[in-house]
Amino acid sequence: MEGALESGIVGGQVAKPHSRPYMASLQFQGQHSCGGLLIRKDFVLTAAHCKWGGKQEMTVVLGAHDISKNEKTQQRFQVAKYFQHPNFTGQYDYDIMLLKVNRFLKLYKGCNNTCTRIEPY
Repeated sequence: MEGALESGIVGGQVAKPHSRPYMASLQFQGQHSCGGLLIRKDFVLTAAHCKWGGKQEMTVVLGAHDISKNEKTQQRFQVAKYFQHPNFTGQYDYDIMLLKVNRFLKLYKGCNNTCTRIEPY
């Protein structure tokens, strides 16, 4: 995703537009703060440290290539519920969290969870 803080990326390359349809931008007050992975049409997987202590509302942006632009492919959701790992203490152990979004997202070629599909045994 373009438009994120470039200083945190070293030696990276710009991805082909919409080649990572499962990637999410987690935002506070319109600013990207963390990334996430769409695992179901109503759940995003991310790091537990991405939930800040206050009552700030987190927005999940999916279907974006450049989050600094208002692309017609983008879908925005509010987080309905946070599921931090119960053993997370603010350190890097157990630094995992599920986010349930407030409604189902529309899946399409540029916004889906194709990388996480698991075939039955």
